[in-house]
Amino acid sequence: MADKESASTWKNLKENFPWKDMFLGFLIPKVLFLYGARHGAPFLWGAISVVWCVGVFYLHQVRAHKVNFFAIFAVIMIMARIIVVIAEKNPRMYLYVLALDNLIVGIIFMASLLFKRSLMQMFADSANAKIPQEILSSAYYEGAWRIVTFAWAVVYILFALVLVLLKSCNLKIVGLIDMFAGWPLMIILFLFTLKFPAWYWKNNYVKIKAGQ
Repeated sequence: MADKESASTWKNLKENFPWKDMFLGFLIPKVLFLYGARHGAPFLWGAISVVWCVGVFYLHQVRAHKVNFFAIFAVIMIMARIIVVIAEKNPRMYLYVLALDNLIVGIIFMASLLFKRSLMQMFADSANAKIPQEILSSAYYEGAWRIVTFAWAVVYILFALVLVLLKSCNLKIVGLIDMFAGWPLMIILFLFTLKFPAWYWKNNYVKIKAGQ
């Protein structure tokens, strides 16, 4: 029974995850900015990406009366990357700003743990998934998203520390590490975000049913 309920919960969460919001509010502007940065026009495409995010945020707010957190997150990351580009002529500053970029993201996730709803729970709540009420009303619902949020925070903060520790390396090596480690890490984090809550609820289902 627990396996069936958990599978149903996972299916609902996956089907109701705001994929469209993530695609429009986060992936598209990030790709636009990376395209511009690759072709020597980071400021122009950075501005286009930010305008895109603002437009997506406004339309989502007007039509759905909900906040598109993905668009906000994308603007923060794009602005941080623009600062990285500005600092690129100074190798040492470039490295530290690059690390600061990741550190800021990590701090945002960590700071959200101080509030009733963590950042990842806000994303999850906006999905309107048909999760059983017994899970929603249990401490394990909030707990799962707090663990996920904490994982995002730790990964970004540790990655920032790794970049700082690489200060003696060639700048191109640091740039390649940031480029190739950034996206794989994000993919892993997204997979963890989708898989962990269902696993966590499944393994604590008896306690959830008992109201513990």
